Amino acid sequence: MFRLTWPPPEARINSADNRTTPEYDKCEPRKVAVSIPLRATDRIFRMMLATLQCDGLHPEAPVLYGSGTGGRMTRVGSLGGLSLVSPPHLLDRSAESEDGAVREQLVTRLLPVLAKKPQEEFNVFDVMRYGGHERQLSDVFAWLLAADGTHKLGDAFLRIFIDEVNRGIGGAEPVAHGAYGVRQEVNTAEAGAGGDIADLIIEDDKTVLVVENYHTSSGHGHSYDGYLSFGEREGKRSIVVLLCATQNSAEQSDGWEKASLVTYSRLAQRLMDHVASDDRYRRDCAAQYSFIDQMHKRFVKGRKMNDDALIDFIEAMCRTGEAGRYGLRPIEPAAVQFADELREQAKAQFDESREFLQRAKAALKNYTSEFLKGQVNEELGREYITDVSAGFRGRYEWTVNFFTTGESEAVLQLKFGPSAWYANEVKGGDWGTDAWQETVPVGQADYSQLFITRNRKTIRQSVVALREVIEGLAPDDFRLRDEIVRFVQDRP
Repeated sequence: MFRLTWPPPEARINSADNRTTPEYDKCEPRKVAVSIPLRATDRIFRMMLATLQCDGLHPEAPVLYGSGTGGRMTRVGSLGGLSLVSPPHLLDRSAESEDGAVREQLVTRLLPVLAKKPQEEFNVFDVMRYGGHERQLSDVFAWLLAADGTHKLGDAFLRIFIDEVNRGIGGAEPVAHGAYGVRQEVNTAEAGAGGDIADLIIEDDKTVLVVENYHTSSGHGHSYDGYLSFGEREGKRSIVVLLCATQNSAEQSDGWEKASLVTYSRLAQRLMDHVASDDRYRRDCAAQYSFIDQMHKRFVKGRKMNDDALIDFIEAMCRTGEAGRYGLRPIEPAAVQFADELREQAKAQFDESREFLQRAKAALKNYTSEFLKGQVNEELGREYITDVSAGFRGRYEWTVNFFTTGESEAVLQLKFGPSAWYANEVKGGDWGTDAWQETVPVGQADYSQLFITRNRKTIRQSVVALREVIEGLAPDDFRLRDEIVRFVQDRP
């Protein structure tokens, strides 16, 4: 036997801003003594939740707490088996079928995303542990860049690489295609100045590309100016290139913010597009094609599902009212329960889409701190934004907050994914539908985009997509700045 108390005392405080939540005060605590086997079915717990439901139930509230022998409050899940998590829709008995299955709408929405069940496959990069060491990857890139290499691609990859370099130098004169030589592990330091080894040097009679290959976009102690000067010897044009797996603008300093950034994933995707469309190459160079295919799977798919599939999954979760699951704690039991309802393939995409949201949040926070804050203040002609934070948890976790002088609460917020859905569609968040003067119509909301909120009164959909955040917004991309400035000027 154990005793259930609803609502739990510690749930009366809103974890997002430490305010007492009025909705809890409307609930009359109820105690119910129930004798249940420790491994009782989820169906029974659903019925218990319905029994404990009261009017004005707060969306964050439905978590079961039990009273142990000493009167100490403990989570029911700690009594044995998985901890319980209870998304709001579980309280709506009309939303599920008679056999307790998940809602048909959710299955319908997720079916295209879940059609391809992820499976472990052989990959030479995984077996040889390639991908974590820059020297090993530099060997691969040097091989592909050599026009006369055994890959039989000619200069196809070299041209792709130069195109990506040009993509990263903005409006500067493009680097021309041509016959380039490739060297590895070249000391760029001046004579007697020690060593500063560039991973790759790609050079013709007019241009030198000095390449630093690292897992993230950091110079990690190398000299940007030294690399640049090395390429300029003999009067040639010098371009410093950061070749990396992931971009983090916060790590680009000491000149490295001026480097042309090229990512493994874009190179692998473009190379795969090139060879996949060539039936003759696939037939005559089957071994090389297999290697390129595995390279593509390692660096583009990497986590078994690519970013496009993860964005589709997040949007489907939002549209079907399941996005609240992302705010549940603890995370693993929430993921396990969801996987049980949608079977094993659902769990893989839930976990990875959550990791995707974390990457998106980190990228957006970095961009707003490093660039957007200054852009907005400069455009407004005053220090309107004084601080940026992203410390919320639960339903508000996928939010970046903007603060101004004299205000204790955020005056502007960038939201995406589950947090945007919650603000736009679930009673305007904690403040109720009457508090919102402007929202995005449910049928028009696209949760693959960013959303902007102002003073908890208005929420608008941005033209900037979540995918663009992940790929890295350029410092001279002013779309978010312009949207925020218009927002401020419309509602001062």
